[in-house]
This record gives sequence, C-alpha cells and structure tokens, in this order.
Amino acid sequence: MPEVTQAELGRRLYHVHRGKTVEGSMKLMQQGIGADWKLLSESDIMLLSHLLQCTWNKIDQKVWDKIPFMNLNMETARKILSYGDGVRPGKNPSPEAVEEIRKILLAVR
Repeated sequence: MPEVTQAELGRRLYHVHRGKTVEGSMKLMQQGIGADWKLLSESDIMLLSHLLQCTWNKIDQKVWDKIPFMNLNMETARKILSYGDGVRPGKNPSPEAVEEIRKILLAVR
C-alpha cells in the first residue's frame, strides 16, 4: 500500500469536511423548503450540493455557519440551480457563478 503524503491527507480531510458541512446545510434547506423539496429531482439535489461545495470554498467557515439555510425557499434553491448550467463532476461552475451564489447565500435572512 503506497504511503500518503501529509499534503494528500490534508486535501482528503478538507474534502470530507466540506462534504459534511454542505450535507448539513442541505438538510437544513430541506427542512426549510418542506414538502416542495420533493419537486427537486435527484440530479437537481446532486447539482445543488456540488454548487454549494464550490461556494463553500469561497466563504469563511464562521460566516458559512451563520447562514440561515433553513430560511431558504424553493425560489432561492432554483435561483442557485440556475448557475449550474454545464456543471457536473469534474466541471465546476465559473468563478462568476460561484460569486453570484455566494451573494445569494449571504443575503438570506
């Protein structure tokens, strides 16, 4: 079994932490959106998670933790999803799209 460098271990831990944090945020969004959450397809939910993970990279952790994800509604979720055109595993959103999603999240009250 090959040895893993400290840098590689750090990257893996970073990705795990990011994934867990976004997963928690998604659960709060689901609670806030309620029954309408079922209107989102599995691919919409996967895309939303991917977009949020890319945006998480650009928001300070302390700020992210204060975003009231439970207050997001379906309209806001759809707006975030609108920035996902062409996004898929291995193809991240543009920096401009991430910035717009960041603005949306920081405006949630």
